[in-house]
Amino acid sequence: MPWFDNIPIQSPAYQIAASTNPRIRVVAGPGTGKSFAMKRRVARLLEEQVDPTEILPVTFTRVAAEDLHRELVGMGVPGCNELNGVTLHSLALKTLMRNHVLEATGRTARPLNDFEVKALVCDLKDDHGGKRAVAKLQQAYEAAWARLQHQQPGYVQSREDAAFAADLLEWMTFHEAMLIGEVIPQFHEYLRSNPGAPERQEYTQILVDEYQDLNRAEQAVIELLSDRADVCIVGDDDQSIYSFKHAHPEGIRDWITTNGGADDLQLSECRRCPTTVVEMANSLISHNRLRLVPRMLAPLPANGRGEVRILQFEQLANEVAGISEIVQTMVGNGTPPGDILILAQRGAIGTPIYESLQGHNVPVRSYYAESELDSVDAQRRFAILKLLVNREDRVALRWLIGYSNADFFSSGYRRIREHCELSGLSPWQALEQLSSGALKIPHTRRIVSEFDKIVDELNVLENLPSLEDVIEFLLPAGDDSVRDLRDLAMQVLGEVGENRDDWLFQLLQAISRPEVPSEIQDVRIMSLHKSKGLSAPVTIVAGCVEGLLPQQPSPQTPLAEAAAMIEEQRRLFFVAITRVKSVPEAEKPGTLILTYSRQMPVADAMRANIAFAGRSGTLARLNASRFIRELGPHAPPPARR
Repeated sequence: MPWFDNIPIQSPAYQIAASTNPRIRVVAGPGTGKSFAMKRRVARLLEEQVDPTEILPVTFTRVAAEDLHRELVGMGVPGCNELNGVTLHSLALKTLMRNHVLEATGRTARPLNDFEVKALVCDLKDDHGGKRAVAKLQQAYEAAWARLQHQQPGYVQSREDAAFAADLLEWMTFHEAMLIGEVIPQFHEYLRSNPGAPERQEYTQILVDEYQDLNRAEQAVIELLSDRADVCIVGDDDQSIYSFKHAHPEGIRDWITTNGGADDLQLSECRRCPTTVVEMANSLISHNRLRLVPRMLAPLPANGRGEVRILQFEQLANEVAGISEIVQTMVGNGTPPGDILILAQRGAIGTPIYESLQGHNVPVRSYYAESELDSVDAQRRFAILKLLVNREDRVALRWLIGYSNADFFSSGYRRIREHCELSGLSPWQALEQLSSGALKIPHTRRIVSEFDKIVDELNVLENLPSLEDVIEFLLPAGDDSVRDLRDLAMQVLGEVGENRDDWLFQLLQAISRPEVPSEIQDVRIMSLHKSKGLSAPVTIVAGCVEGLLPQQPSPQTPLAEAAAMIEEQRRLFFVAITRVKSVPEAEKPGTLILTYSRQMPVADAMRANIAFAGRSGTLARLNASRFIRELGPHAPPPARR
């Protein structure tokens, strides 16, 4: 099929696919067909004999890259099997693992999982003001890199920050690791410092999806990769929702001014949502006053009005039970579980819904960050798997020998590390000598005892004939504490086979940056942020209460910053409600359900960081989110349940 098949010449999609301008910006609202246009653009490039290895499609998720490849295969586009769509994070990791890059950076691209950071915090806390202070310093360190603050004229690092950065770098270098937040900055620093690097000349065509969600370091990486490449970026400043990783809507807004002469194209017809939802979304986002160019989504009448319900429950427990009952009824009446998407911004709301559905035998899957590693038991077994693949994984070993102690045996471990730095031994080698008695270091007895347990467990696993047997033994079916980790481990095994290094790399990627398949047989539960790029005939947004959606800025926040925070959260709600998909030809009108409670336990609200209106004894009083009011006259009135 030629790339232009069934695309009207006057349509925006045709313009996007056909443009030969070396710089193109496409502003595309939710459900407006940007993926279709970008696939046709890639198809045109391939049909014009552009080398597929010189085309870099940068997608927001691995699933999006797979969808691009599948579509091109279906079109019969020549060379599509050699095309490699990637996320920027995975591209950075793979590049940093190349031998010549390792030599240039002196850093090992082994990111820490969230739970492993606890060991780092304990090891640095005595020199930097305690655990909380270390956590704040770490956040500031990663933020400075993501924003490229260190390259800004006049940027002065405080003495405290500089001392922490030096100690952090020493810890990372010794443990042959890096923070997840360092991966892109390290990639950027390598490219910036090496203008002759082959990676800067590798591509002639770069296409970037969801550009509004790239922070300054990520944007700079794209610039450095495009020394000889044409660049096409796609995104929507009304869907910019990642300020916590230092991405802001100004990135895509300003791109057009810094790339003079670029084509500026737009997609505005929402082909996904029922018309009622489009009208509600337009009303909601119109309350954002900082939009430079206000735009309206155009509804597609053929999608129909759809169904929208707004439900208020007395207490959170009632909300959980009510959502569970609604889902059970839908599934019982023939709705495929995979057609249902449940969004809850906090696990305190989403996890009870997940557990309720699971208890009623509804197929369901949770996609909260590193949810497979929620339990300490799952964390321990995962760390054992890392050591099974690589005995010299210093981070996994550090965590395993210390996790049973609130202080991670930091003082004893400091002595072991000092000995290693003087002797050249690795921690594993030093602990082997301590265990055998060939080495004596004071105050390390309990650490050595933990090490001996690790060795015994690894010896058992080494005697198993295959990686599948290892998974069966360490993550047995029926053990609820590791159920999700087992499922993911088996899934990755099916994709990569028995190569342990490849298996562990892909498993680490899947856990630290979890992907949500676009097609799945289970009900999906996740945060609103995680839903970006997804759609479902039934979309439920739970916990629509003030203090969570939106969260309240602290009283000390400057007014301009507070306004920007509220506007970003309004964009997040805009993203959430536009996930609902109308498929009239399949008798799926598109159902959106918004829920909230009047009360929840104070303890749960505080753990979930929900700023409640007041309290009555042990119950927190909650108010409906202001975003409910802003949905406009097309939204139905809330109903009490």
